[in-house]
Amino acid sequence: MEQFVKTCDQCQRAGKPNDKKKAPLKLVPVIQEVFTKLNIDACGPLPITSKGNRYLITAICMSSKFPEAIPVSDISSVSVTDALLNIFSRMGFPREIQCDQGTSFTSALTTEFFERFGILVRHSSVYHPQSNPVERFHRTLKRLLRVLCLDAGSEWDKHLPSILLALRTVSHESTGYTPSELVYGKNLRTPETLVMEHWMEPEEEGDLVTEYMFKLINRLKRCQEVAINKMEEMQVKRKTWYDKNAVKREFKDGDLVLVLATSRANKLAVQWIGPGTILNKISETNYLVEIPGRRETSQIYHINMLKPYYKRPEHVNVIINDETKNSLADQELEIPYLENNSLIYDFEDVIQASELNKHLHDKQMDRLRELLNKYSKCFSNNPGLTNLVEHEIQLVSDQPVRTKPYRMSHRQNEILKNEINRMLKLGIIEVGESDYMSPMILVEIAGKEPRPCIDYRKLNGIIRTEYFPLPNIEERVEKVSAAKFITVFDLSKGYWQIPLSKTAQRYAAFCTSFGTYRPLRMSFGLKNAPYFFSKLMAELLNGLEDFVVPYLDDIAIFSDTWESHIKHMETVLQRIKRAKLTIKPSKCKFAQQNVKFLGHIVGQGFRTPSEIKVQAVLEFPTPRTKTQIRAFLGIAGYYQKYINLFSVIAAPLTDALKGRAKKGEIKWTTECENAFRELKGKLIDKPVLYAPNFEREFIVQTDASNAGMGAVLTQLTEQGEEHPILYLSKKFSEVEKRYCTTEKECASIVFAIKRLHYYLDGNSFLVMTDHNPLVWLNRNVSSNPRLMRWALALQPYNFRIVHRSGKSHKNADSLSRSVIDN
Repeated sequence: MEQFVKTCDQCQRAGKPNDKKKAPLKLVPVIQEVFTKLNIDACGPLPITSKGNRYLITAICMSSKFPEAIPVSDISSVSVTDALLNIFSRMGFPREIQCDQGTSFTSALTTEFFERFGILVRHSSVYHPQSNPVERFHRTLKRLLRVLCLDAGSEWDKHLPSILLALRTVSHESTGYTPSELVYGKNLRTPETLVMEHWMEPEEEGDLVTEYMFKLINRLKRCQEVAINKMEEMQVKRKTWYDKNAVKREFKDGDLVLVLATSRANKLAVQWIGPGTILNKISETNYLVEIPGRRETSQIYHINMLKPYYKRPEHVNVIINDETKNSLADQELEIPYLENNSLIYDFEDVIQASELNKHLHDKQMDRLRELLNKYSKCFSNNPGLTNLVEHEIQLVSDQPVRTKPYRMSHRQNEILKNEINRMLKLGIIEVGESDYMSPMILVEIAGKEPRPCIDYRKLNGIIRTEYFPLPNIEERVEKVSAAKFITVFDLSKGYWQIPLSKTAQRYAAFCTSFGTYRPLRMSFGLKNAPYFFSKLMAELLNGLEDFVVPYLDDIAIFSDTWESHIKHMETVLQRIKRAKLTIKPSKCKFAQQNVKFLGHIVGQGFRTPSEIKVQAVLEFPTPRTKTQIRAFLGIAGYYQKYINLFSVIAAPLTDALKGRAKKGEIKWTTECENAFRELKGKLIDKPVLYAPNFEREFIVQTDASNAGMGAVLTQLTEQGEEHPILYLSKKFSEVEKRYCTTEKECASIVFAIKRLHYYLDGNSFLVMTDHNPLVWLNRNVSSNPRLMRWALALQPYNFRIVHRSGKSHKNADSLSRSVIDN
């Protein structure tokens, strides 16, 4: 019974008065040389002065107790380093500094600053100001500022020098001397000294310089010896008094502990938080503790803020079937990958559900059958559960978010109940309570089945945002389009294959009118869900960038030969199996010559726009507002690299967006209608672009007209045919329209080469144009700064200029000359 009560979680968190036990005082070594060790900190915020100062960067010498304080406007890393340089200019650079774990002292700039000057930094444990003597200095400093500011208002920085003078000329209890005596060898002249000199006769002239120096050295040495003895004596007295009620305790790595809460929302809130895990013993009194769910998952805590956490043992009831007991005694049991084995596919099921290249011959089919049968457990309609990534949620506010369930019709509730039951069977959610609660809603779109979704808008408002670099879609499409064999895997409900941490389960709980639930897997709608899924893909496919391209839950495997493609597929399937992920068979495409990928049809060295996406452009109604024009330019602009006069053709539409039209309405002119229809017509022709081959020479064709500039990147095939890789175009600004003809031709070359940098950098290439603008550029490079910038921009590239007459220069010429101009 005693053990049961001792392991009660709620009682341990609530705490008792005698839970706070202090460890014996650890004596700090006495520093004998002044300014070798400094304690620094930031004091504030204080009232803003007329100079904009709001904080103080303070420092105190551990040997002489000499104080310093520099007023600053903020405590950014730049302000802190500037203030410390100001202090070091008078004290010199110390060998060691002690400070707290504030971001101002742990940032990259401050850390680099300390490393450059050879300063060892020691950080105090959090919420334990007793370990940093400068905190006691703050109390005295604030009290004096408060007294002097009664008359002067908030102009405290004017009184700061007077306060520092007073503190430097008052005897310190620990040393028995004033800080100025231990630093300068004598007391400073204070207002009291001036009064005394006025009342008494002035002293006679002092000794000679040499005699004064010897006396000063002897005095400093004597003061230092007395101060050290005094500090050691005071340390012994303090320790004797402090250790009367101290209890010696110790934790080991892996022990569970609770941490004392530094602040509570109310008197009834729990006094201890956790449990956390001891990661490392830093010193006799400091421990590195990991507490899940906090912004800083691991921090250094003083032992006085820790107490042991006693975990109640879990009891498991086991049922043994007598009939199978003997037969399974000597066998290794394999844990089933999914509970419902009927949803694991063999080769024939996978092939029947997926798309397969029908041009494969018998030997290739046999090799594919062997591979898919070997990894048949990777294919299932049920989501797996990965061990690579766990979704964590970190909040920027401690205020719980709770929302009542929305009222719905009987039909909608039935749909939600069916979805809830299905998720419970799959182990996606569990019945549970939480102090955070978001409502589940039903999203209904015409022509599609109703889709249950959780409204996480309020929760997302207090979740700290995580960022993952967005992939370059153009680069990935080009990689896949060059391949001869392409396989595409699609994970089964990819988000549901990532587990939620215990803390995230608490925050992501949701409610309906018939119950409350906790998600066990990553839910759709959570703010950082795309980040964690991208992180999963990055860890899963790390090192396979040469033949694998992921985008969200799609994995494209591309190869130039059949043998390499089979090896690449097996490598990916091995990792998927090891990560305990599953692939949805109905969305797989095996060894295809062409596939739909990111809105393009790619493969066999070329790419073309997807028919479904093109159809959306063709069916787009005539715009009547600015919003509708932007929407059309957005979906059509996705394929602008296929359209050889996009910017110039679209000029009337982009011009229509200028100005402030009432309620977003526009004047739809004949030029707008022609541009609208012509952009649609360009996509109806099914343009084709070829994949770049970096082993062949690139050709850049450029041209310019009064309306804009254009370029096309091409390459010659083995048969000598010129194939386009991509088109570029740009509408001239009002300033650029005033260029002369040769300047426009130069501008088009500079524009094209800078935009094509990723293709041309490090390679020799041809530039074809119907003018010879670079000769003119070299002659007039010093005439104005713009030409100088253009010349410098072209210097790093290795290219040759080839003149082509206007009649044979049709590709780029059409880029810059639109039918609209005529």
